[in-house]
Amino acid sequence: MKIRAQFTLLFALMVGIIIFFFSFSIYYLSENFRKNDFHSRLEDKAIMKLKLLVATGTNQDNLSINKPDASRLHSLVDCNIVIYDENDKLLYRDTAVSIPAKKTLNSIKTNTVYTYSDSDIEYFGFVYSYQGNTYTLISSAHDQYGTKYIKNLKGILIVRGSIIMVIIFISGWLYAGRFLKPITKIVNQVNNITDSNLNHRLSAENKNDEIGHLTNTFNRMLERLEISFNSQKRFVTNASHELRNPLTAISGQVDVALLKDREIEEYKTILRSISIGAKNLGILSNNLLELANSDVETVFQNFEDIRIDEILWNLRDEIIRQKTEYAIHIHFENIAENESFLTCKGEERLLKTAFANIIDNACKFSQNKTVEIKVVFDKKNTSLFFKDAGIGIPEKHFSHLFEPFSRGRNTNGIPGNGIGLSLTKRIINIHAGKIFIRSIENEGTTVRVTLPNLS
Repeated sequence: MKIRAQFTLLFALMVGIIIFFFSFSIYYLSENFRKNDFHSRLEDKAIMKLKLLVATGTNQDNLSINKPDASRLHSLVDCNIVIYDENDKLLYRDTAVSIPAKKTLNSIKTNTVYTYSDSDIEYFGFVYSYQGNTYTLISSAHDQYGTKYIKNLKGILIVRGSIIMVIIFISGWLYAGRFLKPITKIVNQVNNITDSNLNHRLSAENKNDEIGHLTNTFNRMLERLEISFNSQKRFVTNASHELRNPLTAISGQVDVALLKDREIEEYKTILRSISIGAKNLGILSNNLLELANSDVETVFQNFEDIRIDEILWNLRDEIIRQKTEYAIHIHFENIAENESFLTCKGEERLLKTAFANIIDNACKFSQNKTVEIKVVFDKKNTSLFFKDAGIGIPEKHFSHLFEPFSRGRNTNGIPGNGIGLSLTKRIINIHAGKIFIRSIENEGTTVRVTLPNLS
């Protein structure tokens, strides 16, 4: 069921319940007033009859009633009265009424006031004291005008209530349509947005109401999607380019080597070049796989207590073994009194990859191939400062530092594919850490990595 139909039914139900209870209260109060008024007239009629009976000592019924409200007493239709004294002796009875049962008289004396009805005739019995004597009076009549009024009121409430419900339903349908019109407009606009026009934005008549806030939120989401989509397209383009270059170079070298017979040393040179290209291709593939891995929950499951200082020392030895020209110096600002200051929750393989990328960049882009690593810790975090005296990063490139395959204009001729920092930032984020880079072109770069420790 659509929201418009749900809203209409709910609106009609709520208003219908209100109207029902309002109509019921009108009917109930009117019927209650009718009964009270009718019983009051029956009581007055019976008292007047008793007073006439006592005053004249006869059962005459043609004596005039000189009372201001006599007209309301004469409006009673088919009125009949029965009067008993305190000894239950019948003093007066209209011929049209039957003698009440003993049980009825006892109920009247017990309850003082007793009412009951038989078909259209209503009975009102009560005990009345007059001139030192106590009498039991029963007055009955048919409330022709009152019941007719109530019946007419009931019909009016039912018919008018039904008409009002139809009007409410139609009004609710129209109101729901008007209320949902901005949402329908948004849906139509969203349906027109595809991957080819992600730059399109939704419009709203009133930007300050809830629909306007929804539209603004959706537009912000579209902006993020556009940025992500464009970044993804650039990533695919750059990845294809980076993969195609080493493959083309390897294929070209193989084709050249097969053109003619060569000396053994030439074949060795070609094979070494192919080996370097294959290794670079393998490194690039591994980095792409790491960068594309988005299963963060699986990564969290492998977290354990990791000693940051041990990772640095082991990584230093591994890198120097592979690249003897690199110089890596590690310094601690102070001595850790508690090993938890140098321990964090994480995955050793990922942290080694992140630190290795930073160290490799620092040495690769420095003429002296040297990086200074300073370890600083406090009761909450452990910070690592990687400082080099290399070529630095151009200021215009700062906004693209962590984009995949993004490299500065001053890196030409230096091997690399621009994935290292993107991968490093992702790994640091997974470990709830932060990474900051401060660099001056031709002077050097300092990378600060902050990780929460276990202290």
